[in-house]
Amino acid sequence: MKAIEKLESWSDQYQSGWMDALRVILGLLLIIKGFMFIADTTLLVRVLNDLFGITDGIILAHIIATLHLLTGFLIAIGLATRVSCLIDIPLLVIAILFVNSNLGNTGIGELIFSVAVLLLLILFFVMGSGKGSAYYYLVNSKRSRLTDESKADYKGGSVAAPLDKEANIIQ
Repeated sequence: MKAIEKLESWSDQYQSGWMDALRVILGLLLIIKGFMFIADTTLLVRVLNDLFGITDGIILAHIIATLHLLTGFLIAIGLATRVSCLIDIPLLVIAILFVNSNLGNTGIGELIFSVAVLLLLILFFVMGSGKGSAYYYLVNSKRSRLTDESKADYKGGSVAAPLDKEANIIQ
């Protein structure tokens, strides 16, 4: 746990506004790629059949497209960014090693695009969401509700969660 906290404090120190814009662009690119897979599922099914011998790859093609849509959305808003990157990294590695490398010269643009997206995924896996993310907002808004601003009017507990004096984090 301490290692994750160190990594987050280090990434907060070195991450700037343009990194947030780059994270949003990466998320949008993954969303677009997911829609492209949905629009042309037969191509993805053919690739799965030719390279991996998967005869009925329609379910796997839809899973890949859905993963791109979901993780792209989460990366774009900056929520669960590291987990989303961790999910997408193996997909991109497989795409680079097997799919894009077998396309030859006609698919060099797709190969460069896949390598760039993979590098960005690795970067955001290390750096995290950044200060312009939903995660940063949620964590800091919770902290602000439980610290200085609300000490005066905080009575403790609620109907759903009654006050527990030993568990009260505000002293």
